[in-house]
Amino acid sequence: MARARQCEAVLAIQDTTDVNYTSHPATKGLGFINQTSQQGMKVHSCFAVSGAGEPLGLLHQHVWSRPERAGKKEQRRKTPIAQKESYRWLKSMSAAEVGRPEGVQWVHVGDREADIFELFAQPRGAQSDLLIRAEHNRKVRHEMGYLIPTLEQAPVLGEMTVELQRNPKRPARTAHLTVKAMAITLEVPRNHPKPHALEPVTLNAILVEEPIPPADGSQPIRWLLLTTLPIDTPDQLYQAVQWYSYRWLIERFHFTLKSGCGLEDLQLETAFRLRKALATYAIVACRLMWLTYRARLTPDEPCDSVLNPSEWRLLQRKFTPKSRARKPPSLRQAVRWIAQLGGFLARKHDGEPGLKTLWRGLTKLHHLVEGAQLASKT
Repeated sequence: MARARQCEAVLAIQDTTDVNYTSHPATKGLGFINQTSQQGMKVHSCFAVSGAGEPLGLLHQHVWSRPERAGKKEQRRKTPIAQKESYRWLKSMSAAEVGRPEGVQWVHVGDREADIFELFAQPRGAQSDLLIRAEHNRKVRHEMGYLIPTLEQAPVLGEMTVELQRNPKRPARTAHLTVKAMAITLEVPRNHPKPHALEPVTLNAILVEEPIPPADGSQPIRWLLLTTLPIDTPDQLYQAVQWYSYRWLIERFHFTLKSGCGLEDLQLETAFRLRKALATYAIVACRLMWLTYRARLTPDEPCDSVLNPSEWRLLQRKFTPKSRARKPPSLRQAVRWIAQLGGFLARKHDGEPGLKTLWRGLTKLHHLVEGAQLASKT
């Protein structure tokens, strides 16, 4: 929360990932992670990102395993929300509100899996908003009757350009988008187990589309967003769309856990021990992401803002042994040195280091610092 206090707005982004241990059948206490026989754990994280797109840290994490495969869809519809796996979205939102700094705008962000009526109806604190991508064509109070046709017939309010980062489904690119928006009122779902216990919810809806398909053949953007953020001006519309584009950072966090830190490679005896390892690796993954993006957003900042003196002085002594400079090097330089410890070659055209080399480099740096401290005591 210390980093959050320095921000005007914080995005509390939620997402779920599967941690697959099917290749480690000897591990006890695992469960099903999907409709197949794959074994592992499910991890639901709430990750904080500043309004400028800087990773801040983990707000909440829920881990569980399914004792059996998921039930039938018709049966799940009749189950109260508190007994469903989807209740984790409501729990994480409540947990992310605890200790929230005063004066900081808090925006809860989720993908289509978060399109849950109870989530829209759940009370929130002051300066707390929702930004959820819609999945369902919900019934609304409008002559068109349903959400999607209501938004599609709305006039285009403007155009904008958003930078999309690389993910497994698309390369990094610039997207030219059109935007439609209007206030809508969602009706209580007719198949809800207790429809009389809820009231209709009024939200703002934003339809974001990429009218010209990308030249690389990837799928054009089409986001239908439901939000409590204001949409009265073009700047407010752009802000909401820009903030939703940062949702991919939680996917990057889960990628860092599994690929950067090698969480799925652990071979421990029980799921309980794996959960303890996950808690430790989550801290490491947060620091890795924060270091990576901090170095890109503020490359000329002195590195003592993120490294203690024993760390940056050891790096300086190793890579510039003849230097007598007493000032800490830039953050970008320190991060590249850390990556070089992990195997990054730092050639002219190599670009910026990746998360795997940073993970290996940080591990080696900690060992070097520990060795230097032990040597000074002998």
